[in-house]
Amino acid sequence: MAKLTLKEQVLLAYYVYNFIEDTEQSMKDLEHVMRASLQDNYTKAEEELKQEGLVNQKPEDDKEHITNEGVIYIDNILHIQSESTDGNKLAYVKDSLLTYEIAFTDDQLKNYIYKHVGIDQVTTS
Repeated sequence: MAKLTLKEQVLLAYYVYNFIEDTEQSMKDLEHVMRASLQDNYTKAEEELKQEGLVNQKPEDDKEHITNEGVIYIDNILHIQSESTDGNKLAYVKDSLLTYEIAFTDDQLKNYIYKHVGIDQVTTS
């Protein structure tokens, strides 16, 4: 069983957001989960991901989004083929999480990700 670091879990949440419908409500949901999960470390985590080039701020909405480098990073750790289509990415995430029994250290991030990739579970938070 592989375990994702907190940074990887945060990046995976951005990855999932990247492939769901981009609405104001979906961005609010993501921000809420991030702030609740990271609490005082929210800004620090955002800056670390920015410095590594894994997320950046889009000028259109002034919000953080995963970069191409971030997508490649997640594709690599979840063994998702780079040629898979964007429409199938969440199905591949679901399959990888279940196949490799990937563990999360943060239940709120896990619940957010599981909800959007279609994994049914008993909520633990």
